[in-house]
Amino acid sequence: MELSLYIYTFLTNFAGQVYGVIFNLHMRRENFTNQHISTIVSANLWGSAVLSLILTAIFSKINRRKLLIVSNVCVGILMILRAVIKDYSIQVFLALGSGAISSLSGLIFTVVLMGTTESKKRYFTFGSQFSVSMVANVLGNVLGGAMGDKLGYLPTLSFSALLQLFSSVALRVVPARVISSFNLRRLKLNDLQKHVLWYYILSNILVGFGAGLFLSFSNLMFHDLFGISLSLVGLIMALAQIMTAIGSFSSSFLQRKFGAIRIILACYTSVVPLMLMLSFVRNLVIFSSLYVLRFMLMNMVNPSFTVLIFNNLPEEMMMPANRFGVLLSNSSRALAAYLYGLLVRNPNDYGKLLLLSCFFYAMNALITWRFKKKLGKLVS
Repeated sequence: MELSLYIYTFLTNFAGQVYGVIFNLHMRRENFTNQHISTIVSANLWGSAVLSLILTAIFSKINRRKLLIVSNVCVGILMILRAVIKDYSIQVFLALGSGAISSLSGLIFTVVLMGTTESKKRYFTFGSQFSVSMVANVLGNVLGGAMGDKLGYLPTLSFSALLQLFSSVALRVVPARVISSFNLRRLKLNDLQKHVLWYYILSNILVGFGAGLFLSFSNLMFHDLFGISLSLVGLIMALAQIMTAIGSFSSSFLQRKFGAIRIILACYTSVVPLMLMLSFVRNLVIFSSLYVLRFMLMNMVNPSFTVLIFNNLPEEMMMPANRFGVLLSNSSRALAAYLYGLLVRNPNDYGKLLLLSCFFYAMNALITWRFKKKLGKLVS
């Protein structure tokens, strides 16, 4: 089963990255404005935040394998529709549905990984899954950018959608268990678990808002600031993924030596000065280097953050906690994405956008320092 899940992770991440590196620029070419694009991205994130939770509740009696396969096929179909339809209102509606179904699939897949892995092996499982996704993202960025320049945007988007559909074959090995229900009234947390939950809530909100302001628009940002080709944008994104993969490998060693919470704290704190410099630097090489380093530091600790939190919450709370985290993160990203269209009218506006993002990253680092004493008692 493990090999099939790795194949699924590779194919879906590769397809998603190829699609993502092109889609916003495809919309720009189809005469959508920045505000149109930001509203579409925001709708996608609102779908991920709210509708996915509603869908999870509605389909809670359907086994995981069927739900994963159906949702994965629906994502592929929506990718095709979003690539060919040019009506703005329909694009917003499709983005909403795509975000909801994609997030639903991701929620279930995370629970499958947690439920089929022993506690001691979860860091390895999530770390290796993360590394596979990084390799897929690297290839997706490089090949997606090159294919977009050579073959055209629409054929490349269609190819990635078909690959998304094909990845469903790898899900046949998923256990056909029903998603477990959870009653909040029976929830009892000790003091440490309450602190963990509060930290999880605040960090998701702050990081979500900080990233949502610019991360979904990175291809537009590089294009607007430096006028570079899609292939070069893809190479920069690929380098960010490569450095993240290297960082994730090294982080497992650092965690064993210093502890997961200290590594998370160090990465979250280091990102703040990087974001500050990104707000003012306009040299392509320096800006790209800062962007790559920021991307690496924030993303290399994602698997550690997930496992650290879930290892210190009751097992029956994994699914609802995951749902809640997605709701908070994507809601804040959705609000931030909408602000992009309001704040960025010309290339000079990226400076204040990145400064605002820096503020939220700084707040996240601050609460991590604040909770460090209590979080130091966590089970890693």
